[in-house]
Amino acid sequence: MVVRFKDRNVTGELIAFVKKGISSFYCIADVEYFIGEYWNSYLKSTNIEGGYFEFLKRFKVDYYSLHDEYQTIIGSSDDFDLLGNIPKIYIDFDRKYFASYFQEQELELRVAEGWKGEYTKIGNLIPNEFKYWNPYTSEWI
Repeated sequence: MVVRFKDRNVTGELIAFVKKGISSFYCIADVEYFIGEYWNSYLKSTNIEGGYFEFLKRFKVDYYSLHDEYQTIIGSSDDFDLLGNIPKIYIDFDRKYFASYFQEQELELRVAEGWKGEYTKIGNLIPNEFKYWNPYTSEWI
């Protein structure tokens, strides 16, 4: 997937950090794919934790592409663009934990059964080596 931050629809598609076991990745997908109560409808099996993690891989984006693209908007974009192009979703499939810092649609309340959802800043949940926006906007998330 080619990443372009300039004029991206930052309210219609979200950047998420997803992890399961020792695997983790970023993905960019339409908001609807982060509504946990609908996850079963995208799967052919009932194994949400394994199945939806694999499903999200189709939206996977490379860390270095995110980092390089973020560099292109530093200094030439307003705060809305800078904030809109950092992750708003954190999903930990092992802990069945979903964190959202997206102010619309209350995604943290629409998680799959048995999951914990929380509205919170997610910057501290993501390991430092995966923070492509650092140090430019670290205080915002």
